[in-house]
This record gives sequence, C-alpha cells and structure tokens, in this order.
Amino acid sequence: MQDALTPLAVHASRSGAAEPAIARSALRRTWVAATAWALVFGGSAAASAVTYAGTYPTSAERQAIASTTGRDSGFAVLLGPVADIGTVGGYTVYKNFVFLTTIGAIWALLAATRLLRGEEDAGRRQMLLSGRTTPVRATAATLAGLMAAVGIVFTGAVAVLLLAGRDSRLEFGTGSTLLYGLSLVINPVLFAAIGAFTSQLAATRRGAAGMGFGAFAVLFVLRMLGDSGPHMHWLLWLTPFGWSELLRPFTRDALLPLLPAATAAIALTAAAIGLSARRDTGAGLLASRDTAPPRLSGLGSPTALAARLELPTLAAWCAGAGAAALSLGSLAKVVTDTSTRSLANALDKFTPQGALVDRYLSVAFLFVAAIVALIPAGQLAAMAAEETSGRTAHVLAGPASRISVLVGRLALTGAAITTAGLLSGVGAWLGAAMRGTGVGFGSMVVTGLNLVPTSLLVLGIGACVLALAPRAAGVAVYAAVIGSLLADMLGSLEPGTHWLRRASFFHYMASAPTESPDALTVVITVALAGALCALACVLFQRRDLQLS
Repeated sequence: MQDALTPLAVHASRSGAAEPAIARSALRRTWVAATAWALVFGGSAAASAVTYAGTYPTSAERQAIASTTGRDSGFAVLLGPVADIGTVGGYTVYKNFVFLTTIGAIWALLAATRLLRGEEDAGRRQMLLSGRTTPVRATAATLAGLMAAVGIVFTGAVAVLLLAGRDSRLEFGTGSTLLYGLSLVINPVLFAAIGAFTSQLAATRRGAAGMGFGAFAVLFVLRMLGDSGPHMHWLLWLTPFGWSELLRPFTRDALLPLLPAATAAIALTAAAIGLSARRDTGAGLLASRDTAPPRLSGLGSPTALAARLELPTLAAWCAGAGAAALSLGSLAKVVTDTSTRSLANALDKFTPQGALVDRYLSVAFLFVAAIVALIPAGQLAAMAAEETSGRTAHVLAGPASRISVLVGRLALTGAAITTAGLLSGVGAWLGAAMRGTGVGFGSMVVTGLNLVPTSLLVLGIGACVLALAPRAAGVAVYAAVIGSLLADMLGSLEPGTHWLRRASFFHYMASAPTESPDALTVVITVALAGALCALACVLFQRRDLQLS
C-alpha cells in the first residue's frame, strides 16, 4: 500500500509530522513562480519610477502630466489611482496598478485551487488524508505554504524597490516602500483565500476556478465603478482592488484599508478551513447531480485532452496579455499630449527612430512581450507535473506515442502564444483608439504578432530542458524571460551596460511599430524554434520517464 502513496504521504507517515511536510510541499510547488513574480513586481515598479524621474525631472513637467491625466475619470476607471501622478511614487503606483494587482490575483487563485481542489481531483489528497492528519489541518498547512510563497513576492518586490530607492531622485522612504509591498500582495492573499473557499464549494478544480474568476470579475468591476466618480468612491471599500488603491503608498500612506483586507483574509481562510471538515473528500458542498451524461469531448487524443484541461489557463494568459496591452495603449494619448524633449531623450535609449507615440508603444510592448513569452512556463511545468506524478505513463500505456504527447502540447502552447500576440495588438489599438490616438489597426496587429517568434523560441528552449530535466523546465523559462527583460532594460538605461542587451532574447525582436519586422529574421527565428522543438521530441523519446 505504501508503494502507492505519494512521496509526501510517505514522508508524513514516517515522520509523524504531516502538517509541516504539507506546508513545505505547497511552498516547494509555488516558490519558483513566486520568485519570478517578485522580480516582475519589483522590477516593473522600479523601472517605472526611474523612467519617470528621468523623463520628467522638474516639478513643472510633472504637474503638466498631472493636469492632463490626473483628473481624467476615464483613465481612473481603466487604470486606477491617477490622482497622484504628479509625484514619482504616485506615478509608479498608477503605472503598475492594474497589471500587478490583476496578475497577482490570478496567480494566487489558480495556485490555491491547484493545491487544494486539484490534488483531490488527482486522488493524491485522499491518500494523504489516510495518514496522520485531518482535512482541517491539511487545508491549513497547504494555505500556510501558499502564504509563505506570497511572502516571497512581498519580500522580493520590496527588496528590489529598496535597492532602486537608493537613487535620490525617487525619494522612496522605507515605510512607504513596505506599504507599497503590502498593496501589491493584498490581492494575492485575498484571492488565495477565495480560491481555498471555492475549493470547498465546487466538486472539481474547474468549478472552483470558475467561481473564483466570477468573484474576480465582480470585485474588479466594483473597483472600476468606484473610480468612475467621487459619488461612487465608497465602492472602493468593498473590494480588495479598492483596498490596494486606497493605501496610497508614497503619497498618503493610509493604513486603514489594511483593516478590512486583514479581516476578509482571515474570515475567508477560516471559512475554507472549517468547511473542509464538513464535506466528503472528493466532493463539494454545493449539490451536484448524481448522474450526468458523459462528456467525451477532448478524450480522443492526448492533444485534445490537454486542450480540455488547459484551455481555461491559456485563456486567462491570453486575456491578461490583451488587457495589459489595452492599458498601455490607452496611455499613448498622454505621451502625445505631454511630449517633452526629456521624454524623447528617454525613449532614444530604447528606440531612436519613428514618431513619438510609436516609440512609446515599442517600449511598452517590451513588457507585453515578457507576458506572452511566459506562457510556455506554465505549460511545460504542467507537463513535468504530469510526468512526475505518473499520469503521462498512464497515457503512454495506450496507443499514444511519446512524440504525439509532446508535439500536441507544444502545438497547443504555440497556438496560445499566437492568440495572445494577436490579442495584444488588437488590445493596444483599442486602448489607443479610445483615447483618440491615430494608431493604425494593421500596424498594431503586426506589432502584436511580432512577439510570437521570440516566444516560440523560448518555447523551443524550454521544451529541450523538459526533455532533459523535466523539473527544471518551468524554472528555465522564467529565468530566460525575466533575465532577458532585465538585461534589455538595464542595457538600454545605463550607457556602460549596452552589452547586456545582446544577452536578451528581446534585443533580436524588431522594435515594432517604429520599425517593421524583418521577414528573414522572423523566418530564421521560427525555424530555430521548430528545430529546437524537434530536438526536444528526439530527446524525450530516448529517455526514461521520471517519476516522483
């Protein structure tokens, strides 16, 4: 019987200390993504602050952009706290608010449902509960591990910002920086608790994630309504997105919004832990039909099954890329209306040619490129988890071949990358068009699709790592993408470090829309990505499966 247990259950049964082992397991499965997001959160905020301080060095220039944008309710609805953008700190909060709070919430929600409801769907939690623990203690330990991962996000982001704050132009105090770090993790904490709560209600992970995303949509809309005008401002107190905004780090440093945030997090966590003891393992509290017609869609091939299982996650990534591009595109009007020589000089460091608005969009799409290029990380990590858990072995015991399994997943990921690139181009055009900026639709679609070849190259590299060392595949993609983003930014901003840009994948991507993608470069990049994927298939075919 013990041979059938997962390594976690074996460790727990031998040591007699199940809960610490459960917490460590949850942290071990999330720390890589948490570290990556910590660098993204801290790096995005630091880059925004440094760029703003260099672009608008005088108080008059900052007040000019504040008078143009700071009272625009349309910007507030789309992008959140615009009232304080006349300061470096206020602009930093505003520039990253929607992107970071949204990404943090989605990551935590998916992680919570995967660690709780997903483990039950796979049957591993049942084996664990047959040992020396209870549903209440196991749920609490899992959430403790996940909250430790959120702590990594907080610590890493704050550390990056404190290092950036050594620049005297930023005027980032330690207390304000810590409060900004808290504003970044309010949503991950709350949506991890929401994911844990919905995992007790739904009978499947898909149902739990669906309920969580429903709550996400309602809470996000409440935030948008709260920013639509002074008479609706009270709605910000009803949503974690509002609590994060109301903290006003670097400007007002309000602490009161931490009270409802902490209360809601504790209440949801306690409810999730308590409800875990009131239901049967493998079932949900919400009633479901005892019988239902079989759903055979997606069971005809490994590729169709992967699509059935991963479609919600891939759709969330594509929507996130489109939303980020929409937000960045809506800022193009501000760039056009507040064009200054200092702004042009700042953009010269990244792309020296073209109209000012096109150069802004070229730099903005560097961040969108990082989002699209990170799509392979989750898919490769999922493939590694399927292999190490033994599920891939069950699939390969049938008529499916190894190559068909890997090729199908790579094709699915490639399709998601292409869709995300297309949506990002359309989103940026829509955001710019809503603000009256004359950016061509075709030009922005090409700009979005320009992200695809580089992302496919990252997929090919990650596939080769998967074929050699599956557990390292997700880490390799995160390291490659985030390292490339930082290398490109640092190499552009600092004159003595231009050589760093050559180490970035994004350096070899055309700076669209200021320049058109080179057809030969695109063909070579796609061909190289295809060759790496083919090599990965050969390597995967020749090695033994690795089981935990």
